[in-house]
Amino acid sequence: MKTKQKVAVLLDASRAYDRDILTGIADFNKIHDKFLFFFFSPKFIHADHQHRLIERVKAWKPDGIITREMDGLKQLFRLKVPLIILPHTSPYVEQVNVWGDNYAVGDLAAAYFIPKGYSNFAFLGFKDFKWSQEREAAYVKYIENAGYGVHSFNFDNTHLLWEDLPGKLAKWLARLPRPCAVFSVTDELSTQLLEAAKTLGIRVPDDLSILGADNDEMICEISSPTLSSIDHNARLAGTQAAMALSRWIEFKERPPGIIGMKPTAVIARNSTNAMAVNDEQVRVALHYIANAAPVKDITVLDVVKATTLSRRALEKRFHLLLQSSILEEIKKVRVERIKYLLEHSRFTVQQIACEMNFRNLDNITRYFRGYAGITPKIYRSRFK
Repeated sequence: MKTKQKVAVLLDASRAYDRDILTGIADFNKIHDKFLFFFFSPKFIHADHQHRLIERVKAWKPDGIITREMDGLKQLFRLKVPLIILPHTSPYVEQVNVWGDNYAVGDLAAAYFIPKGYSNFAFLGFKDFKWSQEREAAYVKYIENAGYGVHSFNFDNTHLLWEDLPGKLAKWLARLPRPCAVFSVTDELSTQLLEAAKTLGIRVPDDLSILGADNDEMICEISSPTLSSIDHNARLAGTQAAMALSRWIEFKERPPGIIGMKPTAVIARNSTNAMAVNDEQVRVALHYIANAAPVKDITVLDVVKATTLSRRALEKRFHLLLQSSILEEIKKVRVERIKYLLEHSRFTVQQIACEMNFRNLDNITRYFRGYAGITPKIYRSRFK
C-alpha cells in the first residue's frame, strides 16, 4: 500500500471561492486517492488553540501545503515543503500562486452589460487588493473603448469599517446617473451595494443593475432581488492545484509561479434582469414583471395597472424600445424561473407549477415547450 501524501489545507471555508477550491481538491483526491489531509479544526472544538495553528501544522509534518494568506505565513515558507498559496492581496513572487485571470473577469463584466443598452457604468472594488485593481483596469478599458466612462468607488478597508460602508455607498449612489450598470468585484460587496440602494429607494435592476463575482450561491440566492455573479471556475483551479502539488511532492516537479484560471460565465439572476431603457413607465412595468412573474401567474392587464398608461400605449412602447410584447416579457421571466427550479431543485413539474401559482397546473408543460422548444422533463435531464 502506497504511503499517502500529507497535505495541510488551510483555506477559509466561509467563502465560496475557497469552498470551490476545496471541492476541486476533493475531486482530484476522489480519483487518485493521494492525500491525507490536515484541515482547520472547528473553533468550538479547540477554541483556545486557534492561535497555535502554525505550530500544530509544523508538528503534523506535512509533505505539502495549500494555504491562504494568514498570520505566520512566513513560518510555513521556512518549512521548505512544497507550498501553494491563494493570496488575497497580490501574488508572491518567489512562491507558487493560484491567481485568477482578473482582466478576463473585468472584460466579461463589461461585455455582459454593453449589449443591454447601458450608457452609464460604475465599478465597486477594493482600494489595496491587486486582483480588484486588475478587474477594474480591464472593465474600465473595455467600457472606454466602447465610448463610455466609468464611475468608480474603491473601499479602503484600512480606514472604513465594513458596517459603515452602506452609508458611504448611499452617498455615492445618489450621484450616479441612472439607469446604471455596476460591476462589483465580490458578492459580499454586492450585498452592501444592494442595501444602500434600498435605503434610497433605488430599484434593482431597473435603476441599478448589479453584477458581482465569486458566484457565492448562498449570498446570491438569499438576497432580494437575487444577485447575478461571475463564476471564476475556482473548482477547476482547485483540481489543478492539487495535481500540481502532488507531482511536486512525488517527482520534485515545481509548478510555474502562477496556476491560472479563467472565468467561465455570468450566472444571471434578478439583479441584472433588466434592459437599460430611458422610459420611466416601461421601467416600472419591467420592474413589476421581474418581481411578480416568478411567483404569480400575472396577466398583461396586471402589468398595465402597475403603470399610468393605457394598454395600447404601453404595448406600443414595449415594441418600440424592447422589440417585444408585454406578454413575451412575462413568459420570458416565468420560463427562466422554471428553468432555474428544474436545474437547482428536486420539485416535480407539478410542484413547480404550484410554486409559481399557475392557474391551470396541466398547462405548465405546454407553456414551457412553447417558449423553450422542449419539455421540462427533457430540459431537466440535461442537468443530471
